[in-house]
Parts: sequence; structure tokens; C-alpha cells
Amino acid sequence: MGGERFLTTLTRTAAGALLLGLLLVLVLPRHAGLLLDYVDAFTLAFCFTFIGHYVEVLLLALPQIETGAGRLVRVAGWFAGGLWCYVVARWLWLRYGRDLNDLPGLVWGGVFFIGLELVVHAALKARGQPNFYQPAAEP
Repeated sequence: MGGERFLTTLTRTAAGALLLGLLLVLVLPRHAGLLLDYVDAFTLAFCFTFIGHYVEVLLLALPQIETGAGRLVRVAGWFAGGLWCYVVARWLWLRYGRDLNDLPGLVWGGVFFIGLELVVHAALKARGQPNFYQPAAEP
């Protein structure tokens, strides 16, 4: 699925989650020591980067997703995928003994994932790779 080896995907998404986890640990309420709080933040971030990768792969498999109204479908898919990423993240948050009241409401998972995808695609654009802003040319 997606043409990339699983270990490559795992490594890339874990590296992204390491960075995103640093940002999240700064905004999430403290529960235990800084290291344990970072593990919790990394887990949240990893849910979005790893599961989100496969959300994007599935969306790119849809015909005409990069043209016309397909772009709106893609953003809606990002929102829906973000909800699922956040559902998994919240479930793990509970398993870590944390309180769900420490996290924003469920709808913000979709909003967060859209923002994350836009930032990732801006980085892809800066590197000259196909992205949401400038899709690859049709063959």
C-alpha cells in the first residue's frame, strides 16, 4: 500500500512524531515527570503521523483526488482520518491512566490533522516534491 517499505514508513513517521511530541508536551497538562509526559505526547503524535500516513495513501488511491472537487474530498478525508487518529490516541491516553478532560474535544482531532497535513505538504512543496498545493502532472 503506497509503494514504500513498512520500516521506511515506520522510521519516517516515528521521526515526525518525535518532533511533534516535543511541541505537544509543551501544551498538554503535566501528569508525571517530563519524560513520562513526553511518552504520552509522543504516542498522541505517533497516532497522527503513522495512521495519518495510511489515511493519505488511501485518499491518493481515489481517482481524480488531485483535481477539481477531488481536492475538497481530500480535505474532508483528512478531517475524517484525523478523527480516527484522535480516537486511537484518546484510547491510548486512557490506557496510560490519563484523563480525557486533559485533551481537546474529538472534533479537534480532525482540525489538527488538516493543519498537520497542510504543514507537511508545505514542506514537500519547499523540497520540490508533489504536494497538495501543486499536484504531480498527469501522465
